Amino acid sequence: MIDDVAASAGEALNVHKPALDSFAGGASLFDGGAFFEAHEAWEERWLVETDPAWREFLQGLIQVAAGFHKLFVTKDRESATRLLAKGLAKLERCPGGIAGGALGRFREEVRAYTARLDQDIAPSAAPKLGLGV
Repeated sequence: MIDDVAASAGEALNVHKPALDSFAGGASLFDGGAFFEAHEAWEERWLVETDPAWREFLQGLIQVAAGFHKLFVTKDRESATRLLAKGLAKLERCPGGIAGGALGRFREEVRAYTARLDQDIAPSAAPKLGLGV
């Protein structure tokens, strides 16, 4: 049963089981506000990923997660702005189907959030991948 759910999620996200495990783990951490830990989970996968589109996708997510970590934990708005911009640029180049339909929405939310970085916004309001995998 669990394998069937994982296989269905993998098909919906256009990933295979090993990639799904690390991707889903990072997504869950990210959505829970554990941005540094999400960065670490995705970086582990990025280091062994061979597909160029997935490498760029993961690197974009890594930079976005690192940007939110800088913003909320180290309170370094300047570094956060740079990392979020770099990550978003990479995500913009990714095909929308790489993470099911969630990537387009996530990019829009990150873009909207970065436009408001001069405001004091709670970490709980950060964009979520919301994949539920």
